Amino acid sequence: MKRYTYCAVCGGRMQRKRTTLDRLIKGRVYLFEEVPVLACLQCGEIWIPGKTAEWMENVLQGHAKPTKEVTVPVYSAAA
Repeated sequence: MKRYTYCAVCGGRMQRKRTTLDRLIKGRVYLFEEVPVLACLQCGEIWIPGKTAEWMENVLQGHAKPTKEVTVPVYSAAA
């Protein structure tokens, strides 16, 4: 019997998947690729498991080197 996890936001079923996440912190953009998450099939809410969240926090504190760097274009609606 398969056990499912349900979304805390809408009650929909969560599915394991890998995705790319971005974080903007103090004007710097960080991209995380192939991140294992649970995603709600109904509303799209993303849940990041504890160990993965800890790894991301360590990266943001400078405890890991990036695997690659990319240039990100920036557009301002005020311009």
